[in-house]
Amino acid sequence: MPIAFTHKGITYTADTPKEADEMLALLKEREAQAKAQAKKRKAEVWMEQMLSRASEYRKDFEQLISSYDENKFMWTPDFFKALVNRLGQPQKTALALLVTQRSISDEQLRKALEISNNQALAGILSGISKQATALYIPPRAIFSFENFRSGGKRSSQYLVTDEFRQIAAQMNWPPANLEAPLLFDIRLT
Repeated sequence: MPIAFTHKGITYTADTPKEADEMLALLKEREAQAKAQAKKRKAEVWMEQMLSRASEYRKDFEQLISSYDENKFMWTPDFFKALVNRLGQPQKTALALLVTQRSISDEQLRKALEISNNQALAGILSGISKQATALYIPPRAIFSFENFRSGGKRSSQYLVTDEFRQIAAQMNWPPANLEAPLLFDIRLT
């Protein structure tokens, strides 16, 4: 007489109790193997995801590190817009002067910005650098400066980078309302 048994909702039949035990053991073994394979595949998928993320993180990290090297930094319209949008009016004005003049002295910048000393000028220019750094833009990818001493008096010359001037020109920046009256005043001197 056949022996019937149910496993996982399916009915099986065997000729002897021993055959039923062996079949049940085989079914449980296959089930365990299937679970093990599913677990292994799940672990492989997880590992692939982690490696993919690690690769993405590595690319992001490499890009971040290279962004601190002004020689490797590449200006894009998005970087330019993000920077300009973060700047206050005095920083925009100083940057507009740098872009239109290419090179400008601390005296000319102070006069155009209507500030009395280099400490105030340093505050405005450091604002540009601070906002650039917040966007992972190396400040020297925007402008640089040289200090000079003549007769015991220190002066500085600020120079905008060619790459920044190019992206500014591409973006039709600065707008006329930033440059017109200020540039007229400093060109007369």
